[in-house]
Amino acid sequence: MHVLSKHIKGHKTVCKELGIGKAELCQIIKDDPLEFIRLASKPEQKGTRRDYYDDPRCYLEKTTFLLKLGYLENSEEMEEAVKVFKGRGDQLQERFDCLVEAGLDYNRVVEMIKRVPVILNLKRTLIQKKIDFLINVLGYPIECLLGYPTYFCHDLDKITARFSMYEWLKTRNAINPELNLSSIVSSNEKRFVKYFVNVHPEGPAIWQSITSLSNKDKK
Repeated sequence: MHVLSKHIKGHKTVCKELGIGKAELCQIIKDDPLEFIRLASKPEQKGTRRDYYDDPRCYLEKTTFLLKLGYLENSEEMEEAVKVFKGRGDQLQERFDCLVEAGLDYNRVVEMIKRVPVILNLKRTLIQKKIDFLINVLGYPIECLLGYPTYFCHDLDKITARFSMYEWLKTRNAINPELNLSSIVSSNEKRFVKYFVNVHPEGPAIWQSITSLSNKDKK
């Protein structure tokens, strides 16, 4: 499939690359269709299971890490996980440790990673940056990630823009000041505009200013 000359991968390919099930992909599409397009438009990462067999040490390091997560040796689940998780075994371990060191329970992190494997495909620095932003900028507890691990799938610029709008509304008592993280981040664009922008007469102008500034910073 092609959209505006950009190749869009099929849903099965996206599920396979992200390591998520059909239900979770449907939720992403429902929450934010543009996020799905962004994920589906990413170039396919080079490197297959064959690469790991060509480098036995790399393959062994990776499977050793996956065994710690509870994957069974020589199982189909293990072979699928080898393809889904990107990076060397030591890199995956560092990214995993980053989540535990942030204050999350080890076993809960295992559950979270199995649910959304794409988290460990992010660089350690980006994982840390998103955690720091969640806690120190947005003011949410680290534990909220256990119920909303797909937070890591969203772009920080998008999150920043939406929370700027949310904070503006809170200062004018125009919105519930205790909304959960997913309500703000996961809403698709149409729903966000309806419930977070158009709820105030000045909302559209403020939102345009926020998004214009965000787009300017990207250039």
